[in-house]
Amino acid sequence: MFIRQEKHFLKGKWAICTLIVGILILFPALTIIAEGPPEEEGIYEKYVASVPQGCKPVPRECFEQAVAGKTFAMYDWAAWWPEELYEGFSKTFGIEIVRDNYPDLDTALAKFRLNPKTPYDYFLANPKSLWYLKEDEILHEVNHDWIPNANRYMAEDIKNASWDPGYRYTVLTTLGFDAYVINTNFIDKNDSRIPSWEFLFEGGEAYQGKLVMRNEMNRVIGNALKYLGYSLNSTSEKELAEAKKVLLRLKPYIMAFDSWPKRAVLAQEVWVVEGIVHDYLYLGGLIPEGNPFFAAYPPEGCLLSPMLITIPKGGGNPAATHCFINYLYRPENFAKLINTTAYGHGHTAIDDLITEDVEKWMTPPEGYRKKCEVLNTDSFTGKGEKLRADIWQELKK
Repeated sequence: MFIRQEKHFLKGKWAICTLIVGILILFPALTIIAEGPPEEEGIYEKYVASVPQGCKPVPRECFEQAVAGKTFAMYDWAAWWPEELYEGFSKTFGIEIVRDNYPDLDTALAKFRLNPKTPYDYFLANPKSLWYLKEDEILHEVNHDWIPNANRYMAEDIKNASWDPGYRYTVLTTLGFDAYVINTNFIDKNDSRIPSWEFLFEGGEAYQGKLVMRNEMNRVIGNALKYLGYSLNSTSEKELAEAKKVLLRLKPYIMAFDSWPKRAVLAQEVWVVEGIVHDYLYLGGLIPEGNPFFAAYPPEGCLLSPMLITIPKGGGNPAATHCFINYLYRPENFAKLINTTAYGHGHTAIDDLITEDVEKWMTPPEGYRKKCEVLNTDSFTGKGEKLRADIWQELKK
């Protein structure tokens, strides 16, 4: 009897010991379960500490929302910006960038209008697409509290520009002058008609059908209007009829309509290109014999093309767009962008960071910007759009 009781006692004691040991082993795990999964401590603080002097971090709320989203879906031009900006952003925030590219902005706009919930966090727009996106209520407003670097370094005239006063829906990246470029291996840049629009619209004998025009109705017709001394947003039937005559006279000399004739330009099959002049410093650098291009800024003025970051509502991580804007507007990062693209801009703290070649190429004559215009609704809605569509149809048939 005693032996049986002792066995029961020992068995019970063993069970108690086993239970205690089990509790001690499981206690840390139970603590973790109670508190949730462990998180990397100080991740926001590490980010803040990494921000360069003179710049500010995004607020914690923005940072944490962006990081939790894990990915950042971008919709923009292909092969334009330096890859190190994308790589640096991903490294800084631990967010994977998923990129998609459009062939032109009209195609991109059509995509959003067909499906307003198209899942992009970032869309690089122009004033025309911006207007339609706002009309269709497809965009988030920009949270200015989340972009302190842009607030600090964006020029005041850009903050209140005609396309988006108060930068409610956009943040400017670059300003492009839509003029023309000549290849000096085939064209004498001392031609007395250069840099006037007269050379492009009346000098067909000099380039013998080696002309590429932008494949965008408003740009081509708008610059014809500028050549004639009119507003590129004109809705005057008389003025547009004159522009039509100029363009139809030019038609036999046009090789193609192309928004990005990279192959033909590098092969030097094209002698004159109507388009954003800034692109041709980069392209010229790819020609082994040296850059043969000359950027013409017509004294009559030209179309001014701002490229604008917008935040579509269909995306799942708008906080990441704010992080990207704030990261881009660090002076050293913005300077990388401009030194790669040679575009105009509205950043106030990078003048000393721009290379001499880029500065020379991207800078038009003093006061030139005042002669230029941005597309407004007069040109791409209502009567203005209809008149231009009729001209465009006849020009391209």
